[in-house]
Amino acid sequence: MGSHMVELLASRGCSVVATDIRADPIVTEIPNVEFHISDLTRKKTLEPLFDGIERVFHVAALFDYRAPWEQLYQVNVAGTKHLCEAALNDDLESMVVWSSGSVYGMPDEIPAKETTTLKPINNYEKSKVEQEKAAFEFFKQNGLPVTILRPASIYGPRSKQGTAVLIFMLSKGELPAIPGDGRSRPATVHVRDVVGAAEYLSGKQTAIGESFNIGDDSKYSIEDLLLAAAEMLGVRIRKLHVPIWALNLYASWSEWQAKRKGRRTEVERESIRYLVYDSLLDNSKIKATGYRLLYPDPVLGLKETIAWYKSEGWL
Repeated sequence: MGSHMVELLASRGCSVVATDIRADPIVTEIPNVEFHISDLTRKKTLEPLFDGIERVFHVAALFDYRAPWEQLYQVNVAGTKHLCEAALNDDLESMVVWSSGSVYGMPDEIPAKETTTLKPINNYEKSKVEQEKAAFEFFKQNGLPVTILRPASIYGPRSKQGTAVLIFMLSKGELPAIPGDGRSRPATVHVRDVVGAAEYLSGKQTAIGESFNIGDDSKYSIEDLLLAAAEMLGVRIRKLHVPIWALNLYASWSEWQAKRKGRRTEVERESIRYLVYDSLLDNSKIKATGYRLLYPDPVLGLKETIAWYKSEGWL
């Protein structure tokens, strides 16, 4: 996500100051980009970044369902507070903060609107709700020009998480059938629409103090999308349905294997929950601002993404 954001800004002729806890070779090779190492949990490392900055795009977060609450809070909530505090000395035009469409939990209404009750279920989702509250508090108390993004499940080039996991599993024959009943409709969005919407909203005074769902126009079911992806990959997936309990068992085994080998698991039990209920997001608010989706149909976006994975040797 960060590399796409920096890439877009640089392509628009912006002078970009990019930062992360470690160097990203993709970002450091983009022209007109000044890169610095920093740590959201250490406020003093953020302060030198703010010298004549006009717009801030706060993408960074800890996205890990298995991380303890203390660690999620330290990065996602306290880290956002540190960034907001460091930004107060600059006369910013805007600060766009990445939250998540998952803050609605299992939504009370479908598609979920920005006014839908936030009902986070796991600690990651709770940390994103608290992050939103922290950022908006700086808007209310200090006039910091904050705008919140709530992206749907993000897919696209360079991604190895979320939707990408299903694509990799399909390609390796590890998903020979449809998970669950296949009828649930997931919220999806292409990475370029997330960064495109962020850049677009950063220039809108009317977006300050507001939150925006960022999702495509998809109404496809999980089964529809998996069958389409399988065809693009040239693999077979049966129109049979794997019980969710079996998927949870597989995820538990995957988590155990990952822990034993000292690496991050590809399949998490918590992520399976997103396959069993509708999570569509209402995108009418972002559209009303005049933003036009680059990838309104995820099937077209998936085709391009899979082609990119193949060209890079990931598949």
